[in-house]
Amino acid sequence: MAVKTLSLKGPDSKEIALQAQNALAGFDAKLVLFFASSSYDAPGTALQNAFPGASVIGSSSHSEYCGSSFTDGSVSLMAFDAQSVSDACVRVVEHIADEPDLRGTLDEMHSHFGGVEEVLADYEHYVGIILFESGAKAEEVFMDRLGTVTDVLFVGGSSSAADTGASLVYANGQSYEGAAVLAMLRTVNGYDVIKTQSAHIFSERKLLVTRSDLRNRVLYEFDNRPCGEVYAEVLGVPVDQIQNYFVSNPLGMVAGDEIFVRTFNQIQDEGITLHCGIPEGTEINVLKIGNIVDDTKKALDDAILYQPAGVINFNCLYRTLEILNEKQVEPYCALFGRYPSIGLSTGGEAFLGHINETSTILVIK
Repeated sequence: MAVKTLSLKGPDSKEIALQAQNALAGFDAKLVLFFASSSYDAPGTALQNAFPGASVIGSSSHSEYCGSSFTDGSVSLMAFDAQSVSDACVRVVEHIADEPDLRGTLDEMHSHFGGVEEVLADYEHYVGIILFESGAKAEEVFMDRLGTVTDVLFVGGSSSAADTGASLVYANGQSYEGAAVLAMLRTVNGYDVIKTQSAHIFSERKLLVTRSDLRNRVLYEFDNRPCGEVYAEVLGVPVDQIQNYFVSNPLGMVAGDEIFVRTFNQIQDEGITLHCGIPEGTEINVLKIGNIVDDTKKALDDAILYQPAGVINFNCLYRTLEILNEKQVEPYCALFGRYPSIGLSTGGEAFLGHINETSTILVIK
């Protein structure tokens, strides 16, 4: 069996958990991952009670994906048995805005699998999932520190919220604000990670960030000039119109063939806020957004040349809004309907750092 996926709707979390329990009767889950509309109260508690022998982790969401369907006000769930994930270790790091030291936490996680040497000896089978509570706005420093204390790749995303309910992450039957949930998995057949941002370089002109506030995600200057003024210059539009281009023309940190997207949010006093901070000294390009469906299909087709056990799509909320606006939901979801898959509309994505306007996809072989 390996992996099962469910899309669930009900009046409350207890009903959702009962539906999941009935649907997975006889399935011995080692790990349960879920994305629940923030309209549900304490879904983590209900699902942990339904699956007491499994590690249960999740995130609140604005909207959910499951196979070829897109919904809101629902719960998308993926359950793994020992044929796909032989073991999982879950830890919660609270108060992430205080920039905690992660070494002790990762030492515990490595030790769970016999020590860091054991993990490294079988590196291609180990991968991490990370779920951030987005309200903490601490993902940049956390991911940087995480990379210094483990060689295991962690991928995931930040929580989002619907019109009702709070942004939360879930583990151990509890709900958390201002926290990160980490799960280290020992997969049976390995994994792949796909990153597609459907963004391309608009201008080859490199802009140097000369003044920014990384912690508060505010950008002030490119090349020692007001960033809005330079951004307008590159786009060839009046400064008073630049907010209309923040989503269609995000910023990108370009490293070879890789692009790591950062999107402006809103004009604030002398600067412009961002969804992901950019440190001073960084060179960026202005990007343009392409065809999300075509670019995603190419990324999936190039990478998945086998029948995967499960596919998890951490898809930026901006991308969700774009495919809704362009009436491309059906063809987009059809791409993922080819596999057992779930996903959510995130408040940011995690892959070697904190990024946005990107789809970061974990494929369990």
